[in-house]
Amino acid sequence: MSELITLNIPLKSYLKKYLTQKYGNTHCVSRRSWLGRYLVDLLDKNYRKTKADIKKEDFYPISIPSSIVKEVGFDISATKLKHLVEMIDKVFLNDLYSYIEVSVGSNLKFYNEEYESINKQNTLRAISQFLKFYTITEDEKSPDSIYRTFYRDRKSDKNNEPQKQEA
Repeated sequence: MSELITLNIPLKSYLKKYLTQKYGNTHCVSRRSWLGRYLVDLLDKNYRKTKADIKKEDFYPISIPSSIVKEVGFDISATKLKHLVEMIDKVFLNDLYSYIEVSVGSNLKFYNEEYESINKQNTLRAISQFLKFYTITEDEKSPDSIYRTFYRDRKSDKNNEPQKQEA
């Protein structure tokens, strides 16, 4: 087995929980995962001394095999690191939005124990289920904020769709 070098990626706590649920406590880089493929493209051999103050609970460890380190390096610039964090956030939102669209669009129903009734899935419920699955608290990511952003993004996407031209 090859040796591994660990790169600690500073993230907001909800993104760390998301990656931990998806990949485990650490992710071993490979070109077969979107995260590994994206990270390999950002790595280089230029060593930079940084003065970043990273709190222990605010990073996600990524292990890089020595074969990749030899080929492309193991350092990442602050700008590229920022892009990586933005990409992780976009993938998180994409997964969340996909879950909302599938669960609401499929007319899923759930049993409400309090009122002993069957209710239709709705957007806020889907958001809460997604956050609960990843153990993300309201303090880390507000469901109301996600709800507003979801509908704002959805409205923006519809406004940016090309108009059909009649022949």
